[in-house]
Amino acid sequence: MTPYRITGPAQIGFSGGRSSGFMLYHILEEHGGQLPSDVHVTFQNTGKERPETLDFIRECQRHWGVPITWLEFDGVYGQGLSWKVVNYENASRDGQPFDLMLRYYADYRREEKGEPPILPNPVNRMCTDRMKIKASTWYMRDELGLDSWDAIIGIRADEPKRYHRMMAANQKGSNRWDNVTPMYHAGVLKADVNSFWARQLFDLGIDSDLGNCDLCFLKSPEKILRAIVENPECARWWIEAEERSGQVFRKDRPNYRALAWMADQIGRQMPLELDFSDEEDLIDCMCGD
Repeated sequence: MTPYRITGPAQIGFSGGRSSGFMLYHILEEHGGQLPSDVHVTFQNTGKERPETLDFIRECQRHWGVPITWLEFDGVYGQGLSWKVVNYENASRDGQPFDLMLRYYADYRREEKGEPPILPNPVNRMCTDRMKIKASTWYMRDELGLDSWDAIIGIRADEPKRYHRMMAANQKGSNRWDNVTPMYHAGVLKADVNSFWARQLFDLGIDSDLGNCDLCFLKSPEKILRAIVENPECARWWIEAEERSGQVFRKDRPNYRALAWMADQIGRQMPLELDFSDEEDLIDCMCGD
């Protein structure tokens, strides 16, 4: 049995990146172009994914004939955590699911703890947990009625640290699912993924350095500055989230308003000293892309 032969029930986590797209293609190929009835593909939209990501997922659906379930957070404090199924046409592109999640927990902290709002950060990745992981759990458990399943995740063979974190989570046994990483076991490298997409009729259309979430706080400052220089408007949501909450996404570097100012200076070709370490980006939401 090859690593891409999936025995359900299973949830294939499609981040909308090249690695997870590569994985999905090869799983489909292994199954003769059609997934087993108990294997489900999900994409969890935060509203802050770059538009190219949504276009790419739609193209995968069209070219490969694979059903992909799009999910979004829509919880309101006092009414419970909740998510909904959307599609390409009505999926949020303005950060609404992210806004709803932040508002939910701001209300929760004010009403039940008498504490101020918080924002996601590298230690407390509540965005990934509430809008990605819990969304897929809701779909598999509450919508499909499953007690346990395999979560198929696109971790490559050149991402051993990420792989071992996934396996450590399996050992703890605290989740309803087991993480399964077929690309890792197939020995797939980033170069293999890039070579694959260079031969296809369509591609993601995003530099892999920029990632799917437009200005994710897990990116290095250099990558955030580059993204803002290319699209200054994308900084607005992040600036407003920080100023509305009175908090910051990271305390170890400038806030988003300062980063936007720095990007503006770079865009004007003014000299600017950047004294940031060349840190490695942390794992992308739900995948190794």
